[in-house]
Amino acid sequence: MTHRAARSATETTHTGGPVAPITFEFIRDHPRVRLYVRMADAALESIGYTEHGERHVGLVSRIAFNVLKRMGRPERQCELAAIAGYLHDIGNAVNRDHHAQTGGVMAMVLLREFGMSDEEILPVIAAIGNHHENDGDPVNDLAAALILADKSDVHRTR
Repeated sequence: MTHRAARSATETTHTGGPVAPITFEFIRDHPRVRLYVRMADAALESIGYTEHGERHVGLVSRIAFNVLKRMGRPERQCELAAIAGYLHDIGNAVNRDHHAQTGGVMAMVLLREFGMSDEEILPVIAAIGNHHENDGDPVNDLAAALILADKSDVHRTR
């Protein structure tokens, strides 16, 4: 998938059809997202934290998706939870303290640049900004699923 300029939720393509939603696969495979995830993991590794790289964010994405899916939420809401899961730790590339809030702002910039609507961006960044147990709350279903998913990663590297 190619890069898309920011568009509103009501815009259409040049053929008159609706703008396709940003998918989890687009986010996961985007070179900038992959770089942010790798840099966040490297920053944490340098200060002695456990693994927070592609394995972790991939697992968190799958768990967040499945939590909402099993609760009977709409497929798109499940996919937004997976997107939040994949992006939730990118703020660690800046600083460990308040990484959730920093990551929410970073995700907002990315998602807006990719053309996601504000109606979808806002619950995703709220989930990211509230996923850390010290200073976050389950402010929406995505946030609740993300919190559960993040804390469910008990791999030996963590």
